[in-house]
Amino acid sequence: MLVPYNQPCMAWLIGLLVFGLGGGPDSPSAQQLWAANLTTQYGFQKFDREINRNWLAQQGLAFLSPERIVVYQVNQKPQRMPLAARDITGGAGNFYIQLEILDVRDGHEVAHLQLPAAGLFSSVMPTRDGNFIVRSGEGLSLYSASLQQLATYSLPLEKGESQAWETQVASSGDTVVAVRRQMYIDPSQKGRPSYVELLDAATLHVKKAFTMSRAGGWMTTVGDRHMLSFAGEGKLEWGLTDFDGHWDPIPESISRLDGIRYYRLGLLSHDYLAIYGQNQLIVLASPTQALLRAVEPKQFFQSVMARDHFLAAEIVDKPIMYKQGHAELPGFAQIDAYDLDTQAKLISVKVSPKGLYFAISPKGDLGIIHDNRLQVLRGKSK
Repeated sequence: MLVPYNQPCMAWLIGLLVFGLGGGPDSPSAQQLWAANLTTQYGFQKFDREINRNWLAQQGLAFLSPERIVVYQVNQKPQRMPLAARDITGGAGNFYIQLEILDVRDGHEVAHLQLPAAGLFSSVMPTRDGNFIVRSGEGLSLYSASLQQLATYSLPLEKGESQAWETQVASSGDTVVAVRRQMYIDPSQKGRPSYVELLDAATLHVKKAFTMSRAGGWMTTVGDRHMLSFAGEGKLEWGLTDFDGHWDPIPESISRLDGIRYYRLGLLSHDYLAIYGQNQLIVLASPTQALLRAVEPKQFFQSVMARDHFLAAEIVDKPIMYKQGHAELPGFAQIDAYDLDTQAKLISVKVSPKGLYFAISPKGDLGIIHDNRLQVLRGKSK
């Protein structure tokens, strides 16, 4: 867990980062367990489809357990459905979410699900023991590892307000964090504070609810017992909110460690903090304890994914840029996987930036979608 900033300790940490940290091999080899074409084998649309509607962006993959991986995608039915009452998702039957659950070891199909969906805000979130939550619109559905629906929950919206829900499962797997915020946020104006519900991930019952002390803002990532948000009045700043609603800013001296330019922050398992951007990635257990420093000169750390003590990072030659609604992709992409306990790099693989999605398992296996193919890799040093 992060502790208050201390100037002498920070000077020591920066010195440590300059001289570097120990680690494993720089160019590890990886074993490809299997690969699959998602269109020809499972009937998905291409994952690099042009995102000109919100529902086209609702797709991805996740490890439900060390033994199972799920690929999901929202699609529109070919024929428009007649008007009908909206279901828990907020939709009326025109959209569906397709899930393919596959065995990590050899890729055989464990299950196929096709569920009603809304045209926005869909995701699949692992919890514990192979259980998972499917979010669609303002509806949450909890499924067991045997694919039984255990519970549902409808996220409440206030009438007359332009609002959106952000939902994530805490990295511990026992709590669903749901934040209701204004759809459009102007940091120069005093906005309404965001409302938070904490749900039991095993039942979807509300454990706690509170209003955040900071107005507006976005929740970005959730650790074990904190959520990271970008909020503020007059200006936006990074801060941590614990599960009792207490908010603390992240000191700029931490977020600017070692001169990282164009930095981003992410909260990982065990409430570790990742700071990444141009040239490097740093993972902190506290302001006085750096777990990992990865350096890629003249490259950009675009995003990170973590599970337990494993972390995967997307490295590109330039960030994705948007012009007139069209994405300008990087020239190349690379996915590296690390063991935070040993600081060893387990996997490093070049991939296509087209339709790129990735996830890491609780045991360090890596799943990557690119060029409409799914690969599952395992580091040979394990």
